[in-house]
Amino acid sequence: MRYMSKEILADQLAFIKEQAEFIQDTTSEITGVNDFLSSQSGMVLYNSTCMCLQTIGETVKKIDESTKGNFFSTYYPEIPWKSVIGLRNVISHEYQDTDHGEIFNIIKLDIPKLTLVVGTIINDVTSGRYDDFLNKKE
Repeated sequence: MRYMSKEILADQLAFIKEQAEFIQDTTSEITGVNDFLSSQSGMVLYNSTCMCLQTIGETVKKIDESTKGNFFSTYYPEIPWKSVIGLRNVISHEYQDTDHGEIFNIIKLDIPKLTLVVGTIINDVTSGRYDDFLNKKE
C-alpha cells in the first residue's frame, strides 16, 4: 500500500497554505491580543482564526497519519508539527481554555514561517522530489 498520492498531498498542503495566508491577511491589522478581545468584531475574528488553526492542525494530522509520521519530521523538522496537531486538539476539545495571548503569538510568529515552509513543501512535492517516498510500499 502506498503512503499517499502526490496529488492528494499537494491538495492538502495547498489547503494548509490557503488557511495560513487567510489568517495572515485577516489579522494583519491586529497589533495586540486586546484587538481580539475588546469588541464583538474582534471576537468574531478570533473565533474565525481559531477555526482556521484547527483546520490546519487537522490537515497536518491527516498527512502525518497517512505517512506514518515519517514525512514532516524527516524532511521538514523546522516546524513543530506535533505542536500544530496539539493546538488543533486544544481548540477542538478545550476551546474555552485557549490562551488568547498564545493564539496571538502563533498568528504573528509561527504562521508566517508555516506559510513559507508549506510553500516550499508544495514545490518539492509537485516537482517529484518525494515520489519514491510517496510510492513506498509497506
